[in-house]
Amino acid sequence: MELTTRPSRDPCARGIKGTFYLTAVGTATVHAKQWAKVYRRGHEIGNHSFSHWNNKILATKTKRDVAADIGSMEAWLLHNIYGKVPVDHTYAYPHGNGMMGAQETIGSRQAGACEYESLLSTMVTGARTLGSGENDPKMVAKRRFNISGVPINGDDTTAFNIAKSAIDNGIAKGTWTVAVFHSLGDSGDGYSISRAAYTRIADYLVSRQADLYIAPVVTVKNHILAHTPPTDSVCAFQ
Repeated sequence: MELTTRPSRDPCARGIKGTFYLTAVGTATVHAKQWAKVYRRGHEIGNHSFSHWNNKILATKTKRDVAADIGSMEAWLLHNIYGKVPVDHTYAYPHGNGMMGAQETIGSRQAGACEYESLLSTMVTGARTLGSGENDPKMVAKRRFNISGVPINGDDTTAFNIAKSAIDNGIAKGTWTVAVFHSLGDSGDGYSISRAAYTRIADYLVSRQADLYIAPVVTVKNHILAHTPPTDSVCAFQ
């Protein structure tokens, strides 16, 4: 479960623990003390970069630029959220883009992805992108910096059906579903859902709890790595 918005008194309904990816762009820095409380309640607070560059800007950046930007957010999290003690946590690629620089061919694109993952490996232990949201545990063990998430958005019915389908598929296939919630309410970004829809999804999760292992991204990732036979990584550094 994920949510990247201003924290409420109960950011994850029904006692569900989730992951919140923060960036310095927006309200996160204004509400640092509230986010620290969310972290102390057992939720994962992850890195979503400092500047949240879009794809066009990211294509102009070097590996050093990206590393400095992510490192700046790491420093902010360490000072404001974790209590100056390094914490095992994950990263969410801005806009789900796991590549950097001018990527024009399939070959260079793969190299770019591995370069991005290589710099991340010095700061975080895994990373979430966007896709189907169904993760084969064997692939997570092979590439923990390419965890797929499924965006949950649209009107109330659409958002619920997307989430329900992702949850049901995960149960049926034995895969790991990462549901991505961008914001609650009418933020005008095209990615938000209503609080009513979010609550309905949380209620459905609870109703299927006997069939599920519900936990923050970092917790599930660590569980998979601990219980999946090791395999050769797609990127040599892992």
